[in-house]
Amino acid sequence: MTIRRFTIRWPRSARQAKGHATLLAVMMWAGALAVAVIGTSNRGIAGPLKGADFVHFYTLGHLAHEHRISTMYDMAALHEAQVALVPESKPDLYPAVYPPQIPAMFAPVHGWSYQSALFAWNLLTILAYGIIVWSAWKPVSAILPDRNLVIAAAAAFPPFWSLVLYGQISVLILGAFWAGWLALERGRHFLAGVAFGLLAIKPQFGLPLAVIVLARRDWPMMAGAIISVVVQSGAAWLMLGTEAFRGFASTLPITFGNVDLFESKPEFSHSLRVLTRLMPPAIGVPMWIGLTAIVLWYTARVWRTDAPIRVRLGTVILAAVLVNPHLIIYDATVLVLPLLWFGAYVQEEPRLAIAPTYWKTVTWLFAALFVPVSAFIGVQVSVLLMMWMLVLIKRAALTSNTSQPALRAA
Repeated sequence: MTIRRFTIRWPRSARQAKGHATLLAVMMWAGALAVAVIGTSNRGIAGPLKGADFVHFYTLGHLAHEHRISTMYDMAALHEAQVALVPESKPDLYPAVYPPQIPAMFAPVHGWSYQSALFAWNLLTILAYGIIVWSAWKPVSAILPDRNLVIAAAAAFPPFWSLVLYGQISVLILGAFWAGWLALERGRHFLAGVAFGLLAIKPQFGLPLAVIVLARRDWPMMAGAIISVVVQSGAAWLMLGTEAFRGFASTLPITFGNVDLFESKPEFSHSLRVLTRLMPPAIGVPMWIGLTAIVLWYTARVWRTDAPIRVRLGTVILAAVLVNPHLIIYDATVLVLPLLWFGAYVQEEPRLAIAPTYWKTVTWLFAALFVPVSAFIGVQVSVLLMMWMLVLIKRAALTSNTSQPALRAA
């Protein structure tokens, strides 16, 4: 009797990788289409509400339009309003955690049916995602020339698929990073700060940027971010009044005191916090702080190198995902930018030697984001892979940085 050895067959060419990505994309989007089309009324074939999270934004938009401010930040009253609008959503309870900018932004959905509003939002999400990926790929298209592979991989990216299924707003965070990158590439640090100020809708994404701005004393970027937040808040204040900000402020102690309770399914969380929360709080919290400090230190070191702006900002985005205390899989859509930019970076000399390791890491990361691994083994492998990717890019950037003087002399 012979025992056959099991080996993992990595894609040996762009053609094979493209085939794998295309097959995965077809499977995923066929399933998404089935969820959207099949089912009774607003609930899908498997039972969950279609666009599960979008019902929260849909409700906030209606309340903002009707100026029912006190309801927006009263959890019981908010749920009653939600059920009145979408009766099928009765089993689904959402905490009031979003700042007033979000209700103000979704006020135009008033008068739309739930399914029409969800369809319009998902269509805008898909179009914005496509434009952002295309724009980010163009500067590196000479290094990564296979356009069809990029399209297939972007379509098969599990966080993006989840983003559309949930009807979430993470595309706004992706757009903020993308717009900030465009401004930085042109040396417009103030405009970059204006773009990054949009992260105020999910401020936990801004921690690495705040560290970079303070460490580099980038006051124009800081000024742009502050003005951006002031303008957003002013627009929300003109529409909703002071009561909305008082209501939001009243929810913050509850939010900060019950972060873990907001993650009913930890297997869909992908940040350092999902690892450290496995330990007792007396150990887990200090460990999370320590690991966060290490990630931010690595990020600051990469930012000081001569690596291209897109690589340095990609490291910031990766760090923002890792140190985020509350990151669900759809929020990881922002990783599409660093994965693309890092891929081009490692394909250049003198970093070409780490390219095979990098692409294997990306392959495993796709798998870990697609399959809820921690539900079976208790450890979120995606977080370990992202940490390893950060180490790889830091080494590559520092190695290239030390070789620049010698290259210039030659």
